[in-house]
Amino acid sequence: MALILCIDTSSKNCSVSISRDGSVVATVEEIKDSFIHGQKLHVFCQKLLAKCKVDLSEIDAYALSLGPGSYTGLRIGTSAVKGFAFVFKKPIIAIPTLYSMAFAKKSANDYLLCPVVDSRQGEVYASMYNTDLVCLEPSHPHVLSSSSFSKYLKKNKILFFGTGIGKVKDFICDNNALFEDNFFPSAKYLASLSEIKYTKSEFAEINSLEPLYLKDFMPNNSKN
Repeated sequence: MALILCIDTSSKNCSVSISRDGSVVATVEEIKDSFIHGQKLHVFCQKLLAKCKVDLSEIDAYALSLGPGSYTGLRIGTSAVKGFAFVFKKPIIAIPTLYSMAFAKKSANDYLLCPVVDSRQGEVYASMYNTDLVCLEPSHPHVLSSSSFSKYLKKNKILFFGTGIGKVKDFICDNNALFEDNFFPSAKYLASLSEIKYTKSEFAEINSLEPLYLKDFMPNNSKN
């Protein structure tokens, strides 16, 4: 039974949410190609807290979308959560981004879930889950080809969704492949998962907490 501030900065969606007992109370988020996280994250937190009439000191824990995703975004989100936890002496709950996405799409439909997050050219970060959210493929950098995920597509329908969906469509053409556009990671997808971890006292260690990058950073001309 907790009041949790959830933060997801893993993609172009700068997203913050407050959950109470596992249910979303309110969310503030904005999707921008220019990556506004550095300028907007703390502003959004203040706006959200004011909207919910909650003081930051009243928050029981901070939930973080751990990655993979944007290197810059993940660093900003992790630094913010660490700062809050240090000042207010409250725990951090770390949740892998792809798992939170799969959890959000869990349904009674009999197909596999493949959340994909954009990475470098020709690559995505991907994982695979069944309808019970049992992990079949852990989060990994995936070089796309026409045979990507073929062993699963032979016997199963797969729903692909996330910020890497455009790249997946360029390579996969299969009757068992289903695609959902315009699905972004979001802080609101952390609510239920963070409550479960809170009740089990499954907290991250603040001193050793690092984003789930999966690959070393390679700078380019655009923000990643």
